[in-house]
Amino acid sequence: MTHNNKAFGDSFKSIFKIGDLVTWRLYTNDVTTGEIVPRQMTGVIIDIYTSAMSGRDVWYAKVFEAATGQFYNMSLLTLSLIKD
Repeated sequence: MTHNNKAFGDSFKSIFKIGDLVTWRLYTNDVTTGEIVPRQMTGVIIDIYTSAMSGRDVWYAKVFEAATGQFYNMSLLTLSLIKD
């Protein structure tokens, strides 16, 4: 069995850079109906880094979401680049 030493999401690293505007979905549970509700989020990447997860490095981005003023640590695989 061969082992891949690259961090998970390595192929996505070249797509994103600090300062990029990105979008992703945040899933929340509606306490009234019990439904899972997706909410479209938009933010700016302020850092790109790797973090160990289950014994393998994973690429993440720290994203500032301006509407709420919160920071989110998101896997690069969950982000979509907003282009001009």
